[in-house]
Amino acid sequence: MMECNGICVKYKAIRPRSGGWCYTTGQKRCKVCDIYLNWERLRCPCCGNELRSGPNKTKQEENESID
Repeated sequence: MMECNGICVKYKAIRPRSGGWCYTTGQKRCKVCDIYLNWERLRCPCCGNELRSGPNKTKQEENESID
């Protein structure tokens, strides 16, 4: 089972001040470590879990229906 080893803290991303989505600034999220990262690769450097590079599909559909 994948678990957080604390390595990801070195790559922790700061939330954008503009109030925009973290994903639009290139940040990725690890569901296991529950943290946004400034990391170029596809897997978390800490636990090896695949990183998310975009919002949930349901949230994306909600936002599209509002526009």
